[in-house]
Amino acid sequence: MFEAWARETPDRPAVVTRRAQLTYEVLDVRANRLARHLLNTGFDAGETVAVCISRLPDLLVAVVGVLKAGGAYTVIGPQQPTGDIGRLLERAGANTVLTYEQFRPSVDDGTGRLVVCLDTDAGLIDAHSPEPPSAPCGATAAVLFTAGTTGEARPFAAGHQRLRAAYGSWAEVFGLSPSDVHLVTAPTDTAAFTYGWIRALCSGGTLVLPEGEARPALRGLPFAGDVTVLDTDPVTAGSLLEGSVPVGLRLVAVGGERLALDEQVRLQGRLAPGARLLNVYGPVEVAGCGTWFETHQLSGPVHEPGRFCLLGRPFPGSRAEVRKGEIWLTPPGGLDGGEALPTGDAGTLREDGLLEFGGRLAHRVTVRGRTVDPHRAEAALATHPQIRESVITAVDENRLVAYVVPKALSARPGADTIRTHLTGVVPDQEIPASVVTVRALPRNRAGKIDRAVLPLPAQRAASGGVSGKGGGAEPGPEGLLYGTGCAMLVVALPLAAFLTDVFWPGSTDLTYVPAPWSWLFGGLYAAELLAFSVGLAFLFAGRPLMRRQGRSSGLTTAAHLAVVWLLVSWWPQDNFYRLAAKTDWERQAALVYVFNVPLMIAAVVVAVYVTRRPDPSATE
Repeated sequence: MFEAWARETPDRPAVVTRRAQLTYEVLDVRANRLARHLLNTGFDAGETVAVCISRLPDLLVAVVGVLKAGGAYTVIGPQQPTGDIGRLLERAGANTVLTYEQFRPSVDDGTGRLVVCLDTDAGLIDAHSPEPPSAPCGATAAVLFTAGTTGEARPFAAGHQRLRAAYGSWAEVFGLSPSDVHLVTAPTDTAAFTYGWIRALCSGGTLVLPEGEARPALRGLPFAGDVTVLDTDPVTAGSLLEGSVPVGLRLVAVGGERLALDEQVRLQGRLAPGARLLNVYGPVEVAGCGTWFETHQLSGPVHEPGRFCLLGRPFPGSRAEVRKGEIWLTPPGGLDGGEALPTGDAGTLREDGLLEFGGRLAHRVTVRGRTVDPHRAEAALATHPQIRESVITAVDENRLVAYVVPKALSARPGADTIRTHLTGVVPDQEIPASVVTVRALPRNRAGKIDRAVLPLPAQRAASGGVSGKGGGAEPGPEGLLYGTGCAMLVVALPLAAFLTDVFWPGSTDLTYVPAPWSWLFGGLYAAELLAFSVGLAFLFAGRPLMRRQGRSSGLTTAAHLAVVWLLVSWWPQDNFYRLAAKTDWERQAALVYVFNVPLMIAAVVVAVYVTRRPDPSATE
């Protein structure tokens, strides 16, 4: 489809950035050269090639070149930590990497992958024929990754047929035209970027891409005034449409995150008469082509529109249904024997036939032994006049916390205000006990709220912290836990000092040790007693506090016991060692395997705990 437009409109701009512009002919010729070079290096059609490139439009040259060589591409951001890049390469099954020389150390890990550097490989600048290579087309076009908002990102192999069917559905609903100028704001390593460039370049349009901008602005972008189709997420849509809107902007497609009906209506009002604003819904498994909604689908007014996110009706060739409260989608082109796929999202089919979003199932948490769905309370808070955005989650097994973005910092809603607003609207167990005000909710590169990095609530009210009645801190279990820990510390310290001479008589005798060494050893003994007491207090009070980090229950338990052992073991260990003869090999070996080896294991467990990404859905 792309090659057909390259033959028909060779001089039309295909890809445009702030620093470069490629016509359809130039993009086609450069992609042909890259494809031939790949095939000359022994590349097998059907292989997955990782595109690890930062500069645009080189990335599009690499993507199209891989497809021309009969391969499947996956885009991996080169600025990520080397370990993350290696894991993504392995999970995508990529044996070939297209990158720059500066990123070679990050991708060449000695596993035998073929690394092709676009900026130094002489084969890529040889004058080859512009004709495309005659490579067979593989079944898979792209290996796309899920957003990873509820755990580690998962790879999905998107086939040519599925993407072709999705394009047909997009073209019908969006009304795609060769005259369109598409602005796509999604990061290049997201599935939304793949859908965006396919819509633009397969319809003969111009693709405008901001480079490395988390929140791009229209000002300064080439072709900014000519943009007709905007493909973005809700937050970026709000930002772009607050300023001067291009006169010719006829379509805004918003996806990737919940878009409340009142916000959709507000954004629609920023557009020119006749322009359309669509809420597009569909996970990676259905090529992002599930359902779409625009306000004219409504049969009448909606009371409290801020509480609703409407997903609308299926794309042509798709099907949407709700099974036991979960949304299932059949991808386009799959109605005849196609398999419906679960989305992991709750939903409701309304009487008017529209699909309504009901929250992410993985965001449900367990509090005091009960499963709590935060979506209902979050939707209710969307109607509060002082709140712009909110997220509710559990920070431990006993407490729900609401993270709210106020519309004005001078009017921050407290816990009592939130409780009053939700009482009678949602069950009591779904009402958060504490409120944390933040300037903005943390989001990942795809524009989705990242619940894993929400700040922990403070113990006392502060600017932007926990608020409650009279501005004080909300009562919670932490105070009791800290009190228990302090009480254990007060009791354990003198008790351990007394028991030292009971269990190990003479082990701390410094009578014949001269100063200042006696003082140093005395300080060591005191430090061991203090560490033992702190470890004992942490044994009783530490685990609930660690659970607030959001990591899995099993890993938290292992890390909790590891920290306890790292603290309590020094007091008995050193006393045993001081009374053991140097040549008592039996006792020396026993001490090593009872104390030293477990200390090493405990350190490894703690290292895993602190480096493992929290799971926002982890519960007891």
